[in-house]
Amino acid sequence: MLFLITWHELSRDGQMIVNTLIIDDDKEIRDSLRIILEAEGYSVETAENGKMAIRICEKAPFDVALVDVELPDIKGTQLLSKIKKIQPKMVKIIITGHPTIENAAQAVNEKADGYILKPFNAEQLLEMIKRLIEEKKNEYFHMFAEVERAKQNTPIFKYQHPDKW
Repeated sequence: MLFLITWHELSRDGQMIVNTLIIDDDKEIRDSLRIILEAEGYSVETAENGKMAIRICEKAPFDVALVDVELPDIKGTQLLSKIKKIQPKMVKIIITGHPTIENAAQAVNEKADGYILKPFNAEQLLEMIKRLIEEKKNEYFHMFAEVERAKQNTPIFKYQHPDKW
């Protein structure tokens, strides 16, 4: 299963629109997640395998991926690295009903941001997603602030336009 979110869009009332992509070969899981996420205001799309997820990632920006370890065409841990090349800023969470030490180690090696077991508690899953989005957003805001400080406080000389080398 793969689930992706973007926080760059705002609704009419100024709230964040969370665009989601759920990838799982199990239709019941896709439908259940769709219901849970739409109830929270997320915009939801679904696909049933890794190849479809990759094609969708190539067409639109996403920020969070929930990846099931057992997809029909690719291991979820392998999908993490393929998607990261397309969308390097995204938060990646492994969701599995087959917890093994090997899966957990591969998730860590592929830099997954989270790991959650099926059956999952919907509230815990939503809380994890919100927390990781906020952490990633803060990380990028901090990085941009550092770049701005560096532009103004270059120790050797001050460039008028440091972003145009």
